[in-house]
Amino acid sequence: MKKLLFLLCALFALSLSAQQKSTFDSRLLFRYEAEFLENLYQTNPSKLAYLNFYVGNSYTLNQLDEIPAEKLSQFPDLLELLNIPQGHILPATINQTNFNILLFDVVFKENKTNTYRLGDSNILVYLKSKNQIYALFNEIN
Repeated sequence: MKKLLFLLCALFALSLSAQQKSTFDSRLLFRYEAEFLENLYQTNPSKLAYLNFYVGNSYTLNQLDEIPAEKLSQFPDLLELLNIPQGHILPATINQTNFNILLFDVVFKENKTNTYRLGDSNILVYLKSKNQIYALFNEIN
């Protein structure tokens, strides 16, 4: 009977620890080690929640039919700001399905949005301001 009770307690403890596994967006691994993200989940889960939010919500992509040639100079090429960490492989093409803001060395401004084009494509990338990102995050959390 004692063995059965011990076994039930051990299983319960294991199930509790399994539920405490952190979940993070895999795109975060371009800048952070998995161990760091796991530790962040334990020590500061709200920071991890913000990083998860940031990687998916700090920008908006917009596919245009065409960007007029005279307006191309108004939108810097985001691909010129690539900053790939050592050991990571860049996708053959960067598009709306595999876009990762952490691949780029961009500066988010406090109160101003930025707009970039994605290479020679007709995709514009709108970076939200820091204040917009914080406000959106605070609405959800």
